[in-house]
Amino acid sequence: MKGETTCWYCDNTLNILNTVRLLDDKKICTECHSSIKRDLGLNMFNSKNISIEDINTRYAELGRNLENEHNDLRLRKDDIKTTGIYTKVTIDVAAGGSAIGVSGPVTIVQLNDNRIAINPKNPDFYYLLSTEFNGAKYKTVLASQTAGGSSTDTTENTVKKGKTGRIAAGAVIGTMLGPVGTVVGAYAGSKGKDKKKVKGNKTTRHNSNTTQTTEAVEVKSLAKINLKRISDDRSITLTINADTRDYNELLSLQTVSTEIEIDQETGIEEPKSREDIIKELKELKELVDMGIVTQEEFDAKKKELLNL
Repeated sequence: MKGETTCWYCDNTLNILNTVRLLDDKKICTECHSSIKRDLGLNMFNSKNISIEDINTRYAELGRNLENEHNDLRLRKDDIKTTGIYTKVTIDVAAGGSAIGVSGPVTIVQLNDNRIAINPKNPDFYYLLSTEFNGAKYKTVLASQTAGGSSTDTTENTVKKGKTGRIAAGAVIGTMLGPVGTVVGAYAGSKGKDKKKVKGNKTTRHNSNTTQTTEAVEVKSLAKINLKRISDDRSITLTINADTRDYNELLSLQTVSTEIEIDQETGIEEPKSREDIIKELKELKELVDMGIVTQEEFDAKKKELLNL
């Protein structure tokens, strides 16, 4: 129910986390509440002590009708769903985005009838007239690569232990034990003569070879997208950051000519444009809100106009 389970303005489903209750007990979503605070200059204290009627009155003073804006937004979103999406391309807007309320990375959606929708939160419709690319731009990058190995030289030194000490010790033992001791002492001394210790010195040398190369790497250049807004026939140019790959993706969008050929001889009435249909549905929706037209009558007329 409007203002109870769904937002009074945007019809988004409400839950405990995204609901703001106003002074008249009507409920709106936090997203609409934030927009209202910003547009009307409210703060966190007085933004809830206000009613739907107060909000609509203050928007009227700004020359705006908030409920009609949201009705129109719903119709445009329904139009996108009904027509279907042909392709999507992400662009990085560098300049010109203020005219359509976008900046930085944004997704362009092209519908099956070649219309372009850019701002997903508040979509307006355009025709893509042409694209331009300044050409690829490169910078030089220096890269270094080191390759190599190591070799090890080993030197062994033989060191003889103190032979004199061993013989002296044998002589002492021989003196103490007599003739038999002489033999034992001589044996002990001979063991000392053959004792050796090997020491090794190890030296490692490192050999390396560094190679430097230069590489041309493409960086972002500039491209332009020339659009025609359908609602007021205004020409708009967006300047975007793009490299060759980005521009090739941009070329997947279909361009159209806005020149319309009119058969003056037959006098056959031309089909209604999308904007005319949206305008008619918007007027019918207002009649539904006033209770003059039923929801069933509105739905039937909508299907007729949109060829559902």
